This record gives sequence, C-alpha cells and structure tokens, in this order.
Amino acid sequence: MQNNPEKKAKPLVVELAPGKHAICCCGQTSNAPFCDGSHRGSEYRPEIVQVDTLPANFAWCTCRASGKVPRCDGSHRQFWDNPAKPPPKAE
Repeated sequence: MQNNPEKKAKPLVVELAPGKHAICCCGQTSNAPFCDGSHRGSEYRPEIVQVDTLPANFAWCTCRASGKVPRCDGSHRQFWDNPAKPPPKAE
C-alpha cells in the first residue's frame, strides 16, 4: 500500500533576496518559513540566514524529520512509500 502522492511531505523552497532573514525553527510561525516570534518563551531560536549578493534558493523542512532543521536534508523521502512509518506530528 502506498501513501497518497498528493500528501507527500516536501520541502518548502523559497527564494531569498539579498539581506538578513530569520527562519523559523519552532514550527509555530504563521509566516512560514520566516520567524514571526512565536518561539518566545521556548528554547527555540530562529536561524539567521545572510544572503550576500544574488537571490538564493533554500529548502526548508516541513516533515519535522530533518537532522538539519529548519533546512531540508531529504529525510522526508523515508515516509513517502512507508505507511507504517508516518512523519512526526507537529508539536
């Protein structure tokens, strides 16, 4: 049995313009992937990304299984065709 392809976990790819960006690491932001301060009062802090010249594409984890949160490391692929191993639930 395979998971529904429409429900596959995928990274959120965004193009960041030159400048400094605060990327959410707590998973509670309403402005994904950017930090909106929802982490206040927790141990989480945003990842600060500095883009120096050209716009840059970054892939941010949405499955919560990445070993490099908030960046995608491809861990979502382990859930695609394995209904016995669903992705972690959002906290």
